[in-house]
Amino acid sequence: MTSIIPQRYKSAKGLAYVKKGRGPALVLIHGVGLRLEAWIRQFDTLSQHFTVYAVDMPGHGESDLMPECSTISDYTDVIANWVMNDIKEPILIMGHSMGSMIALNFASRYSDWCVGTVAFNSIFRRSEKAKQAVKDRVSQIKNSLTHQHTTAPIQRWFDSPLTEPDEENALLCSEWLSSVSLDGYSQAYEVFCNNDGPADDVLRGLEIPTLFITGSDDPNSTPEMSAAMAAMCPRGEHQIINNAKHMAPMTHSGEINEIVVDFGLSCIVAQ
Repeated sequence: MTSIIPQRYKSAKGLAYVKKGRGPALVLIHGVGLRLEAWIRQFDTLSQHFTVYAVDMPGHGESDLMPECSTISDYTDVIANWVMNDIKEPILIMGHSMGSMIALNFASRYSDWCVGTVAFNSIFRRSEKAKQAVKDRVSQIKNSLTHQHTTAPIQRWFDSPLTEPDEENALLCSEWLSSVSLDGYSQAYEVFCNNDGPADDVLRGLEIPTLFITGSDDPNSTPEMSAAMAAMCPRGEHQIINNAKHMAPMTHSGEINEIVVDFGLSCIVAQ
């Protein structure tokens, strides 16, 4: 199987992206090790309502490796520069996993450029056991990173054994992970693992509509995390997708796309 690869554009700073549809601008940011094709189950539906911009995170897909990206804020600044110079209008922003951290950071620090945020499968205040697990993975990656390590998350992201509907999704993710730049992966994964979610005051200061979505069976980005973050946001809400794990946007796209369209359009009306 080969992955679906839409035509990409490249920003002046080396950020690769695709653009599809018409209407208000909606930016999609994937997580560590993936690429913008992670949103293939969203492109067709969302582009009927929005101008969809899906981006390869720095060091992923066809985006350049950007050594200056050593924190979530650094990644956010790259996205913000692209939004201001290429999109040139306030956006809805939607991110998955590490992409959700970037989306929330953007909503906080560039609020004049953001009308609403969706955070998929986002982490918040990991347990001590989970913190140790991610520290161990960072140490392993620093010492001996190979593509065997980059494909290991498949076991955490999908049910095991794989059910028939998930086989294609898991194969696509495995392809993306096995072809990722090891430097880009290592850089992003360390940033992701050393981040424990937005600060409480950041969440309390988010004045725009903010939606948190995760799967009921995601062991690392748990329903409790999404509920806790939503409760802190002045205009926060959360949705739990039953029987879904970490790759909910792929495995439960029908349900999720409907939620996102309704939420996104409500953000536009509320402006």
